[in-house]
Order: sequence, then C-alpha cells, then structure tokens
Amino acid sequence: MSHARSLFVGFAMLAILAAPLRARAQMLGVPGPGNPMMPMSALEQAGPDTVHKHGKDAADAIREAKRKYNDADPRVRVQGLESLRFVNSPEVNSILFRGLSDPDVRVRIKAIDVLGARAVTDAVPQMSQDLYLRDTPAIEKLHLVAALGRIGDERGALPIIDFLKNTTSDANRGTAVFALGEIGNPIANDMLMQTVSDDSSPMVRKLASEALEKIDGELPTRRSEEEQLAQQKKLEPTDQKLSKLREMDAKLHANQY
Repeated sequence: MSHARSLFVGFAMLAILAAPLRARAQMLGVPGPGNPMMPMSALEQAGPDTVHKHGKDAADAIREAKRKYNDADPRVRVQGLESLRFVNSPEVNSILFRGLSDPDVRVRIKAIDVLGARAVTDAVPQMSQDLYLRDTPAIEKLHLVAALGRIGDERGALPIIDFLKNTTSDANRGTAVFALGEIGNPIANDMLMQTVSDDSSPMVRKLASEALEKIDGELPTRRSEEEQLAQQKKLEPTDQKLSKLREMDAKLHANQY
C-alpha cells in the first residue's frame, strides 16, 4: 500500500470512528457496533459484507437482487445491492441507480460504494449533484467523494473542490485531496496548491502535495497502476507464464518432501 493511500485510509477511518454510534451503524449497514469488519472497508472496498464470489449466474443474481431491493427492510435492500458488485449485466446499473435515491442512508451509501467500485461514469452527474446538496448527510458526502475518486471521471473534480472548501474536518479534507489526485483534473491544481500552503494539518498538506504530483504525472494513481498491471499481464509471453507455473509447481513439490 502506497504512503498516500495509507494516509487516505487513516483519514477515512478517523471520519467514520468520529461519527456518532448510530451514524456508524447506519453507514456500515448493520444494526449495532459488534460488526467485526474494518470500518474503512466501507470507503476503500466499497462497503461491508463484500461478496467476492457467488454461485449464481447473472440472470439469477439480478432476480434475487430485485426481490431484495423491494423488501421493506433497508438491511435487505443493502444486501441486494451488494450482491450486484461483480455481476456482469446491463441491468445492474439501473438497480444501483435506484439505490442512490433510496429513503434510507444505508442503502444510498451502499449504492454509492458499489457504483464507485464498478467505476460507473454515468453515475458521476447524480453523485456530483448530491455532493452539492446541503441536506445530504455528512457521512454520505464522504462516501460520494471517495466514490468519485474511484471512478476517476474529471467531472467529479468541481464538486469535490467545493466540498473541500466547505469542510472543517481534517479527515474529510484528506479524503477530498486524495480523490482529486486520483481524478487527475488540472482544474484542482489551484485548490491543491492552496491546501499545501495553508492547511493546518501536516497530513492533509502531504496528501495535497502528492495529489499535485499525480496530476502532473510524477506519481501514479491507483487506477493507472491497475491499468499498467493489467496491460503487463496481457502482454506477458506464454512461455513466461508457463515458466512461472513450473516454478510454482517445483516449489510445491519441494515443500512436500
């Protein structure tokens, strides 16, 4: 984990842990504080109760998610949205978009997180609008900032800049400047330079400096690192792949004796 990302994790955890107990429980999508999941998973991994694999095909997963989303219990609706995280179907986003307007903040946060994890650029206009609104809960705004950073669409920069100007929380400012670095829109440069010069928090100033380096191309963003790794895997010659498999096989056999 990079230094900047570590700082981002720390800031987001501070923001969540500083929230009242009820707000934390709502954010995590669980009824109480006994949840063993790390709070940061809600921001960094797009929410708690992450399901990495399921045994259903896309059609079955969509049907079950729709059934759960129509449930009166918001916790069930959260589960329905979470189950769509890795489903490859054109119907998924329409269900997640419904979640953005849900009356329960837990469901909205889950929709935000999953759309961010899926890097759905079509969600940027509505997320941006919700980030501007005064009546959007503070914890929901923090998730919106994180999701816009994960999506990486340049349109998300302006609402995050506005958020950064109007928040007094070190944790919120740290999350915002990190997200601006991930987005990489030069329109944020003036605000980031001001943050580097004037912010009261050394960690926020450090994150803002690294965000500027990302925008200038001196530091890679998480998205660029992932894209580069995927490209390397794609271009890796077959003989190299086979060689690595043979090495792994030899090590396994050696450990058996």
